[in-house]
Amino acid sequence: MLTPDMSVAQWWILAVVSGIALAVAGQSLAATKAQRFAAVLPPLAGAVAIGGDTLARGSDGRQALFLFTLVALVLVVLRLLYAPYLARQLALYREGRRADEVTKGQLFVFLLAFAATTVLVAVLIG
Repeated sequence: MLTPDMSVAQWWILAVVSGIALAVAGQSLAATKAQRFAAVLPPLAGAVAIGGDTLARGSDGRQALFLFTLVALVLVVLRLLYAPYLARQLALYREGRRADEVTKGQLFVFLLAFAATTVLVAVLIG
């Protein structure tokens, strides 16, 4: 809806920005240096996969860039939606205590939020 006339270069810019946002969201959940390093790996792996796929197939990569951007933005939005819950779990972890058990109701709400967010972001950037 917002991106039907975007060039491949603009898609790359959007993918890079959303990848950086995903790395920052992952960093905010990290408690150790190793975890902070690991939080950067998924966006980097996605960029390498998109670049490799684009070169291997000789395509412009629009679909791969769209999917990467979609997934990255959904995860960032969910990180923001669940910020209080995740902050509480991270505080428990830092205190050396066990995280709260996830109930079936919480899992259902998360999956519903994930699906709704995915559809919303797909409509907005599709």
